Amino acid sequence: MQDQLNFYIDGAWVPPVRPATRDVVNPATEKPIAKISMGSAADVDKAVTAARRAFESYSKTTREERIAMLQKIVAVYQSKYEEMAKTISSEMGAPIWLSKAAQAAMFVAHFNQAIEVLKTFEFEEKRGKTQIIREPVGVCGLITPWNWPINQIACKVAPALAAGCTIVIKPASFTPAATYELVRLINQTGLPRGVLNLVPGPGSVVGSEIIANKKVDKISFTGETGTGKRIGAQAGMEVKRVSLELGGKAPYVIFDDADVEAASRAAIFGMFRNAGQACGATTRLLVHEGIHRRFLDRVIELTRTIEVGHPSKPTTDMGPLISRNQEKVVQEYIQYGVDQGFRLVTGGHKLTGEDWDNGYYVEPTIFDGVDNASRLGQEEIFGPVVAVTTFRDEAEAIELANAVDFGLVAGVWSADYPRAMRVARRIRAGTVWIWDNYAQPVEGIWGGYKQSGMGRELGYHGLNDFLEIKQIFTDGTGLAMKPPYGQVIKG
Repeated sequence: MQDQLNFYIDGAWVPPVRPATRDVVNPATEKPIAKISMGSAADVDKAVTAARRAFESYSKTTREERIAMLQKIVAVYQSKYEEMAKTISSEMGAPIWLSKAAQAAMFVAHFNQAIEVLKTFEFEEKRGKTQIIREPVGVCGLITPWNWPINQIACKVAPALAAGCTIVIKPASFTPAATYELVRLINQTGLPRGVLNLVPGPGSVVGSEIIANKKVDKISFTGETGTGKRIGAQAGMEVKRVSLELGGKAPYVIFDDADVEAASRAAIFGMFRNAGQACGATTRLLVHEGIHRRFLDRVIELTRTIEVGHPSKPTTDMGPLISRNQEKVVQEYIQYGVDQGFRLVTGGHKLTGEDWDNGYYVEPTIFDGVDNASRLGQEEIFGPVVAVTTFRDEAEAIELANAVDFGLVAGVWSADYPRAMRVARRIRAGTVWIWDNYAQPVEGIWGGYKQSGMGRELGYHGLNDFLEIKQIFTDGTGLAMKPPYGQVIKG
């Protein structure tokens, strides 16, 4: 992996206004693998100015021109697919199988979805005597997280380009390398200069300047809820359009007639596949008391088969956490659970020994008998720690599922489909899976209720979030046109 010391602004790689660098560290080895430059307010302003200038022409491109451009991006991305997967794995610690099957793959899926939506999207419609027109919102500041770096960029870049917007990207400082590779690939497609710009750097500097810059029309942020609240407040001072995809504390409701084997395997996949570092991780298992023991025994058994190790090993199921600080946070939550007297049924330790001497490795951990009102039941841990709580009946299951500040995703398992659908309708979450986990159909959307965010990504609604709506009244026979005009003035 090479050092990345320039920024991509106005179609060219340019040095920062003021040199400042940061190491990119492989969380599996704790060793630097690259060095990147950190941007400043001056760098952001250069990028935003370029995006504003490019918007004047790019916003006028046709649907067909934008479809062709998105298709070119997909083609060039796929030509470097293996390299992209390896880069993602190296900088954020995802096992290589996961990086290939999901982390890198979702870019293609999201871009293809945006292409299909764009083909039939109605940018204009007639309603009575009014013409409704949807126009690109303008210059968009895209602030992306480290846990699904390319996936989250695709969720934002694809609809923004499809809508006719121009872009300034600030990737997470932990994981900028894959974004650099992506921008290099996109640069080969002939995308007009200034349409896409890249300035990495700390959120307190680069992120804040993107939000405050008056030439930026919309902010799209994915990250933790506290940061999202501050971004929303700052953007509100400038009355900017804002989309926020924030945290989660997903309930996974398993009724007594559920397929225990299928539900257990799906729960394990949802809990641990990215070391728990996902806003949609199923970290709350709400289990009917009638099958609690049987379900828990199977989940424990499956969890103990998870191989935690270096991401490059093909047998590794779960890799490291992103940083030493995140490892510390997760261990503090585990200690809290022990101190509260919740039953630690498996895991709970930092892994040590020959295979884990370096890296931020924590065992997959399950607590049973967790009070849903406790921190383990309420707070997003962002690590491989799961809380199990029992319920007596459908009403209590719904009450427990909704008794958190988040509402991003949820899951329901019951052989009684009408009951599963009834419960899914009553859970306050943006996505509810029945008999499934992490499925994302082409027509799907992503986003949450309550403190899990505002706005939606993907699909029709994701494209619509990058558009402004204008009405043009076309009748020409309004009251103001009719004499006597004095009556109009007097009302």
